[in-house]
Amino acid sequence: MPARTAVPRNVNGAQRKPRGERRSELLTVATEVIYERGYEAATIQEIADRLGMMKASLYYYFPSKEALFVEVLRQAHDTGLAVVRRAAKEPGDPLQRLETVIRQHVEHTCNNLVAAAVCQEGILRLPEETRRDIVGGDHAYQEVFRSLIAEAQSAGLVRPGANPRLATLSLLGATNTVYRWFVPRTPDDARLVAVELADLAIRSVATPEVLLRRDPLSSKEI
Repeated sequence: MPARTAVPRNVNGAQRKPRGERRSELLTVATEVIYERGYEAATIQEIADRLGMMKASLYYYFPSKEALFVEVLRQAHDTGLAVVRRAAKEPGDPLQRLETVIRQHVEHTCNNLVAAAVCQEGILRLPEETRRDIVGGDHAYQEVFRSLIAEAQSAGLVRPGANPRLATLSLLGATNTVYRWFVPRTPDDARLVAVELADLAIRSVATPEVLLRRDPLSSKEI
């Protein structure tokens, strides 16, 4: 992972905080350092310095740099997974819920670019066993998308010839890389990008009948 611009922080190391709060802050700072330096160049010492704590104290929370890195990835993955799982339960038919999932997934990524970059790039460098432990043996993210596509297909909303697994990989391939190019210029940019990408995704799998009923994406929507 290449070096990136430092993420501004203002940490008061002198203030004693509860263990859970301190651990959460540690994970946030570690995510930022890994984002800026890349995993290989990131050091426990720099993370400790930014937190205003002794390097030895950091090992009270995590026994090694590797353990800290894995927990950074797990937190980023699990937070995003919770977003799409909640979205999948919102009202609507399965295709509408799929669109909601894509919108919220993209918007969450756009609003959490540092964590998204570290997670997407970091998981690829993990040993297979550790990677499976984080993402789930059945790839939990993929399962949310695949289940909705299959359900929408059964309801006649997705083209019969579409392969739910391939459609899922295609949609995630397009949406998971948003962090590489998204540059926010206004507070509403994340939502606008999410709406348009979701619309494009749905149009790629929906049946002709659904597309005929679907309103064009309007400036009012975005």
